[in-house]
Amino acid sequence: MQEAELRVPSTLEAVAQATQQLRALLPDWLSGSEADAIELAIAEALTNVVQHGYAGQPGHEIRLRVRERDAAVEIDLWDQGRPIPRERLRNADANTTFQFDPTDLAGLPEGGMGLALIKSAFHEVRYGSRDGTNRLHLVRRL
Repeated sequence: MQEAELRVPSTLEAVAQATQQLRALLPDWLSGSEADAIELAIAEALTNVVQHGYAGQPGHEIRLRVRERDAAVEIDLWDQGRPIPRERLRNADANTTFQFDPTDLAGLPEGGMGLALIKSAFHEVRYGSRDGTNRLHLVRRL
């Protein structure tokens, strides 16, 4: 696989289909657990766009590109929904987000777990918005 692109409608049903298609596009050199982590992270990213970026409204699109190059897999997502607040992405950290007592329901984090999952699955996570389009750029290296 060199490069593939998916156009994902802004529905949760489409997210499920897209993550299955994504899995088939991932390079063979990824271990099963690495591919699982990437699949889960992309499901979280797409779900965030559908639920928060587009507020659950169908009729929008998310563009997803997967590229393999230089012993890395790069995944880009573009959408035109409401952007992720900078502080949410900056504060999402797998080292701290998942440090809670699972028996203390009141102590569970209120948000940011999906973003922490995304950050833990990739070596590089960049996000930005320009001219009404948001781009999430993710890189997982060999």
